[in-house]
Amino acid sequence: MTIRAMFHICMELWGIFICLICAGGIFIATPHKTRRTRIKILMQIACMLLLGADALSWYFRVDAGETTYYMVRISNFSVFCINYIFMSFFATYIWLTVSKHHHHKPSALYAVYALSVTGILLLIITQFTGLFYYFDDHNLYHRGSFYLLSQAIAVSGIALCFFMLISYRKNLDRIIFLSMMSFFVLPALATIYQALAYGFSLQCLAIVISTQIMFVMDTVEVNMRFHSQQAAYEKARYEAEHDGMTGLLNKEAGWKRMRKYFDCMDSRDEAMLMFVDIDDFKTINDTYGHTVGDFWIREVASQLRHIYRQDDIICRYGGDEFLALVRNTASEHVLETTLGMFFQQLARTSEQHGQDVHCSVGVCRIAAGHTAAATTATTVTAHDEGNGEDIRGEVDFDECVKQADLALYETKRSNKGKFTVYNYTPPQPKSANICA
Repeated sequence: MTIRAMFHICMELWGIFICLICAGGIFIATPHKTRRTRIKILMQIACMLLLGADALSWYFRVDAGETTYYMVRISNFSVFCINYIFMSFFATYIWLTVSKHHHHKPSALYAVYALSVTGILLLIITQFTGLFYYFDDHNLYHRGSFYLLSQAIAVSGIALCFFMLISYRKNLDRIIFLSMMSFFVLPALATIYQALAYGFSLQCLAIVISTQIMFVMDTVEVNMRFHSQQAAYEKARYEAEHDGMTGLLNKEAGWKRMRKYFDCMDSRDEAMLMFVDIDDFKTINDTYGHTVGDFWIREVASQLRHIYRQDDIICRYGGDEFLALVRNTASEHVLETTLGMFFQQLARTSEQHGQDVHCSVGVCRIAAGHTAAATTATTVTAHDEGNGEDIRGEVDFDECVKQADLALYETKRSNKGKFTVYNYTPPQPKSANICA
């Protein structure tokens, strides 16, 4: 075996291995197989068969044995035939990429199919007439009188694919267009070289290399588009759930998350639900202007976000009012500490701006065992845990909101700039009217 033959065989075996990996990657990465995906996989299979057939033609090049006699003819026939079939696959791939759901196929696509069929028919005739190539008595391959016709058919098919790609340029993203354009460079140069020179079989390698480059760039573009769509989806979802001014959850999203938390609470869980309201906000707007009013809304939101944990739920309830759910604790120390920090920071910022701005807070505190009382009184309601049952959703969220709102009203009525705590009182069941 010559050095040239060994070079071709080694390169083509590596190419088969790469095509196999790429075909597997395409198959695994796309669970929903579209027509375009199936064509890509068929093109990879065609590349493997093309390289395998060419490697066999080099391996069985000079030998007088009967096996070699048939193998060299089968392999050379396969190389030409697969080239024509691949040309049709590539034209179909271009059409499926550029069509954008258009059902009318262009005449250029049918022309490529016709050229492929014509090439295969002439190739069959070649086996009996030596039209494209023939073998001498020593089993050596030689070009026939019409070899250039076989190359002209391939070049015409590539030219039609190029024309179809240019015609639908506007339907393609830039990366996809460039990836497809790259396919024409190496095969075209290899075809021209092979038509003029003899001794090297570079056309098959050029087709395979160009195919892999095209598919790699195609995969990169698809991934970029996927991540772009994901980012757009996440942005839309974020904007749907968050208040544009403060970045907090809006009322609907905050309400939904709080209700979900309350639905999962049982007698061992604790929480604190707080209404926070900027005092005399209308006066602030009237005195300093709406721009200043917006600043204080953002400032209060920022301070609440920094004081409380990421797991806590804070939303802009509306206007200058906020609703916060401090989860998994009903500690009075935690409540006094965090609200003390909030009031201090608000007073510091207010002093820096030379404005008198403060907030009132109403708190509904749900302690373990669900204590019940009014305002400052604390009367523990007995809860039977002896049976070991874990009853979910036994804290009424709407009642909690109502009691936190009442606590806020109490603060605004008698002690603005401070906070009032109501311990959670379960709603009393309505007595039934019994008619005699």
